[in-house]
Amino acid sequence: MALNKIPLIKRLTSIALFVALEVISLVLVANTSIFQQTRFMSAYMYVYKGVSGIKSKIYYYFNLSEVNLKLMEENSRLLSIVERYKSLDDSLLFDRDSLTERVKYEYVSAQVVSNSTNKKHNFIIIDKGYDAGIKKDMGVVSPAGVVGVVHSVARNYSLVISFLNINQSVSAKINTSGAFGPLIWDGQRSQYAILTEVPQHIKFMPGDTVSTSGFSTIYPPDIPIGTIRKSKIIKGTQHEIQVKLFQDFSTLRYVRVVINKDKQELENLINVANETIDD
Repeated sequence: MALNKIPLIKRLTSIALFVALEVISLVLVANTSIFQQTRFMSAYMYVYKGVSGIKSKIYYYFNLSEVNLKLMEENSRLLSIVERYKSLDDSLLFDRDSLTERVKYEYVSAQVVSNSTNKKHNFIIIDKGYDAGIKKDMGVVSPAGVVGVVHSVARNYSLVISFLNINQSVSAKINTSGAFGPLIWDGQRSQYAILTEVPQHIKFMPGDTVSTSGFSTIYPPDIPIGTIRKSKIIKGTQHEIQVKLFQDFSTLRYVRVVINKDKQELENLINVANETIDD
């Protein structure tokens, strides 16, 4: 058996010797010929460029999370600035203090650290708490729509009741007509929600956009939520509209918490109105 190994060892030795001689030859040629040196360096630079490109892509991939978080923080800052200009009127053009007081919405960016989508009552945990100004009952949104409502707050984290919860609803409107009603999740597919209580005479088309109505203290108006897919008449008087959501909750990573600075004032008036009606 030992004799059988001798030819194999000879072949391996011959291959190794051949490779070594080739390398030596390339080095000698590269050192003695300007032309070959140029060819050798061109090949080296081509390989080096390819390896460097792969290295850069790998580095970029593993830093995407940090890049996205910085972008979300910048977007939140810009949204707050936009809200300031929305509240600007002629009487405040040169009154910065008054302008600051009139800002209605501010945004705090946060990252999702836990998320569920396969239950009837789903929840989300974000990495911002009361140290960042987060409070219970604040709305949570993303660039693709509504996300949920803050339920509980700790120092550095908050528990959010997801929109994918059969007990949640959002006041939403059809952009083309302005007709509004409660938008709810029916506990079925996470990509769809149901817009109800829209009168039968309201006209709309599949593909029309549905947005937040602004008729609440939780979400600002005109946040796009989804598009109309189909509808049916129920109770003989109103539409039940299926809405395809823009937000894919299975890929949710970054959100914004909405701080409505007029929230307490509005809720006080709503409570007074309710008490008056009850009396």
